Amino acid sequence: MPITEKYRKNVVYAYCIIFYLLMLFKWWNGLFLYQLQPSLFNNRFDLFTWLFMKTGIHQWLPHNSAGWVLFDVTFYALPGLFLFTYIKSLRASVIVAFLMLLVNWTYIQTYTLYPTNSIESYTAWLLFPLLFLAINLKSFYLIFHGLRYFFLFFFASAGVWKLVQGGVFYTEEMSGVLLYQHKEYLTSSPNYWYSDLIYGMIIHPAIGYGLYIAGTVLELVFIIGFFTRKYDKVLIAAFITFLVMDVLIMRINYFETLPFVLTLYYSRKSFSAIPPALLIEVD
Repeated sequence: MPITEKYRKNVVYAYCIIFYLLMLFKWWNGLFLYQLQPSLFNNRFDLFTWLFMKTGIHQWLPHNSAGWVLFDVTFYALPGLFLFTYIKSLRASVIVAFLMLLVNWTYIQTYTLYPTNSIESYTAWLLFPLLFLAINLKSFYLIFHGLRYFFLFFFASAGVWKLVQGGVFYTEEMSGVLLYQHKEYLTSSPNYWYSDLIYGMIIHPAIGYGLYIAGTVLELVFIIGFFTRKYDKVLIAAFITFLVMDVLIMRINYFETLPFVLTLYYSRKSFSAIPPALLIEVD
C-alpha cells in the first residue's frame, strides 16, 4: 500500500514536539543566547566557519544585547511557523522551510562559535529543514532515508574511529579522557560526589575501560542499519542509552541529535521498503 501524506505529517509533528521540548530544556538550564551572553568565541578549523566569520556576526552580537533575543526568538519561532503553514498550505510551508534552513545554519554556526557546545550535536537542526523542502512524497522519502543513512554513518563512524586510533586497545584510554574532561571538577570540587565518582574510575582503569568498550560497541552496532531496517528499534534503544550515559559520565549533552531517532522509528513503520516509483505524488 502506497504511503500517504499522513506519514509526512507524523514526522513533522514529532519533529516540532522534540524541538520545543528541547527548547524548554535549554531555557530551563539557561542555555539560550540571551541567557548566556558569551563574550569569547572559538575558531574552528574549517573553511565554512572561516567564511562565516567574515560576516562578523559573532563579533557584533556581544555588543548588542537585543541581538541575542532576536536570534533566539527567530530560531525558536520558525518551526512553529513552519507547522502552521504546513497545516494550511504545503507549498507555503516550503518557503518557511527554506527560511528555517538559512536561519538554522546562521544561528547554530554563531551559537557553537561561542563556548557552548560542538556543532556536531546540532546536525539534526542543520539538516532536517532539507527534508521539509520536499513537496512530493517521492522526494520526502528519498531525503528521509538519506538522513537515516547519514545518522547511521554519524554514529557508527565514531566507533570505527576508536578502532582506527587504537583507543580500544589501550586500557587506560578512558582514564585519560575522564581526567581531561573533568579536570575542573576534580580541582575545584574535590569533595563533590561526582568528583569522587570520576576519580574512582580514573584510579581504577578497568572500570573506565569497560565503559569505553561498551560505548564503542553501542556505536559500532549502528553498522547493522546499513544492511537492514529490522533492528531500527534496537538502535533507538542503543542511541538513547548512549545519550544518557554521555550526560551522566562525560557531562556532554547530545540531546539535540534526538530528531534523528525519527528516521529509525518511521523507517519500517511508515515507509516499509516501498519503492520510490510507487509513492503518491502530492498536488
